[in-house]
Amino acid sequence: MFTIPLISCNRRRITDVERAIRKGLYPSDTVQTVPIDTFDEALDYLNMEMPDLACIDFSSDGVRPYELLDTVIGDPWLLHAGIIAFCDSRVEEQRLDEMKKANIIDVISSEEIEEILPKIMGIIKSNRQILFQRVIGMDIPTNISAAIQLENDLHAASCYANLLANFLYTTNKIDRDGKTGFAVVMHELLTNAIEHGNCGITYDEKTRELEKGGDIQRLIRERCSDPVIAKRRVLFEYTITGDSSQFRIADQGSGFDWRAVPDPTSKDNCLMSHGRGILMARAFTKSLSFNDRGNMVEFEVEHTLPEHCIMPGIFRDIEPTIVAAGDVILREGDISDFIFYIVSGRFEILVGEHTVSTLSEEDIFLGEMSFLLEHRRTATVLAKTAGRLIRVSKREFVEAIKKKPHYALLLARLLAQRIERINIAHMERATAPVQRP
Repeated sequence: MFTIPLISCNRRRITDVERAIRKGLYPSDTVQTVPIDTFDEALDYLNMEMPDLACIDFSSDGVRPYELLDTVIGDPWLLHAGIIAFCDSRVEEQRLDEMKKANIIDVISSEEIEEILPKIMGIIKSNRQILFQRVIGMDIPTNISAAIQLENDLHAASCYANLLANFLYTTNKIDRDGKTGFAVVMHELLTNAIEHGNCGITYDEKTRELEKGGDIQRLIRERCSDPVIAKRRVLFEYTITGDSSQFRIADQGSGFDWRAVPDPTSKDNCLMSHGRGILMARAFTKSLSFNDRGNMVEFEVEHTLPEHCIMPGIFRDIEPTIVAAGDVILREGDISDFIFYIVSGRFEILVGEHTVSTLSEEDIFLGEMSFLLEHRRTATVLAKTAGRLIRVSKREFVEAIKKKPHYALLLARLLAQRIERINIAHMERATAPVQRP
């Protein structure tokens, strides 16, 4: 499956996490856990391996977990790992909940590891497509769709909300503010479907529980002692396209009168402990609508313009070049003393008069092969659409990787994966059955 670093000085915590991770997977799944118990080793692993997923113990001061988190936040384009956080106190949980810039998938208390972590791993295993892996040159599908039956579990709701927010952000579909707003809205709507929809917890019941410092998950478990309620699921569907993402959330409860929801911004309601979900959803989404019964909501999220999106840390100070459809970006035979980082747009690669491939921002670089090998350009590149490119000279690139040498590893992976894709394509053509007339 993949490799997961377990960052903690607490050996028992590492053992508990390893056991819970494997409990959430099938016996045939291959996962390797890498225990790490020092800050320097953890930082080096994150930089060198650029993992999809990392487990960090925020009660383990010896690994300086918040410094590690600051490092990830500092260059999320490169250090994009989804983080499962473990902690021993409610104070730590609240502090992590407030760190909206971090790619935290879920926050799990020490007593919840055995119960909750296997569920989270099951969700991650079933949704690798939205635990975005920065595999350079990967073939990301144009559209991604899923229909999920969600159990009555707030951790599962939080996990899906954060996974999707991180995916949309890391793939340059929403900006950092959009990521924060989307995660909050998705969490609120999924939570409402579980609490008020499937479990029938009323607004007043939730208010009383919160006012006495109680646990809403306790109320949910109490309601789910009824087998009828325990069997209810939240149907969660999404479709992610190039321009926007569409979502549908439906519960199996009796519904509610969404027209009568109190306005939390009014003077009488400004101190409400909850109830802001629908208001926030209307502010951060497009075309939000409920069915008449009130047990299904649909909405759309428009994707952000590329100039507002995440950028590689080493290229942030270089002004992008704007290109128009039809522009010649590179010419076959030209000297190759610079490379392009693709911010946006689609680019046609021509050898002679034949189109050999089309590249976009998912492919990340243009012209890297001849740039590194000091050959003349072996193809002509035309802009198929309007776009934005960052032109990086050889000197700028070398100076940049002196500051952050891990980007050199990134480029090496790019070349290896491009070659692997070419080899796979050749093998598929060679083994394809001959079409007889």
